[in-house]
Amino acid sequence: MRAVCFCWKAALLTGWLAAGCTVRAESRPVAPAITIVANASVEAHRAAIEGIRSAFSGTTLDVRVVDLTAAGERQGSERFAAPGTRVIIAVGTDAIQLVTAERPEVPVISTMILRSAPATTSPSMSPAATISLDIPLQTMLARMKQVFPGKTRLGIIRNPKTASLAAGALQAQAEQQGFTARVVECSGIEQLLAALQKLKGEVDFIWCLPDGTLYNSATIKPLILSSIENRLPLIGFSEGFARAGAAIGIYPDFHDVGVQTGQTAQQIIAGQPIRSAEGPRKVKIAVNQSVLRLLGLRYSPLPANNPDFVVLQ
Repeated sequence: MRAVCFCWKAALLTGWLAAGCTVRAESRPVAPAITIVANASVEAHRAAIEGIRSAFSGTTLDVRVVDLTAAGERQGSERFAAPGTRVIIAVGTDAIQLVTAERPEVPVISTMILRSAPATTSPSMSPAATISLDIPLQTMLARMKQVFPGKTRLGIIRNPKTASLAAGALQAQAEQQGFTARVVECSGIEQLLAALQKLKGEVDFIWCLPDGTLYNSATIKPLILSSIENRLPLIGFSEGFARAGAAIGIYPDFHDVGVQTGQTAQQIIAGQPIRSAEGPRKVKIAVNQSVLRLLGLRYSPLPANNPDFVVLQ
């Protein structure tokens, strides 16, 4: 009888201990250390997310993605800073607007945005760091020298409402790189084709500065057709722009922008000093062979094993 009683008590004690352990395990908060807020339907954002994840692949930090396209995520914005979150990474303009509107108490990094984009943050809060997509003119021209040596007459379509540099500054920077530059002002889509045609016969290429108000699904096609008709090769700001018919695209390596962003987050967590604003470290080039043949242009290919050089058939 004693043996039975002892076994019963031991079983009860074991069950109680197991239950207690289970309660403690379930009550322990499991929160991500890094929260990425992004629109996962955008290809460039997906590349950046992969880059951010790779930056944390050798660490014990958890990475969580809040997809703005998922049902309920916009209403659940308070989850951006769940308990245990060390850094929030906002990918793109929509994400940084949503995150800063919540005024989280953890550091926020804004990435994959243009410096010229209006009203990207709340007036009462600024990101701890910003990694932008802006490519300096000097960097763009250095790539042009590699691929199209001898083509030194540059046209620039500039929107005075969004451009960060004045026309004179753009011309001075181009001259320092051995280029001449003619800048045409264009403040709206109704002026876009006229601005392009003003450069006919005067330039070798036209650089389209990144601008969502000028270049969209409605304006790209007529712009491309006019550029080919007037033999005015375009320099686009994305691979998609080049695929659509620009002669060449010069754009950031979005995956590396993600890696760069992840490394900045690691510095913040470690309490190390950071730069408040950075641009992309790597730039990719895409050439559209079909368009170049139509325009009678030849390019100097970069080494075949160069991952930053893309040839579009």
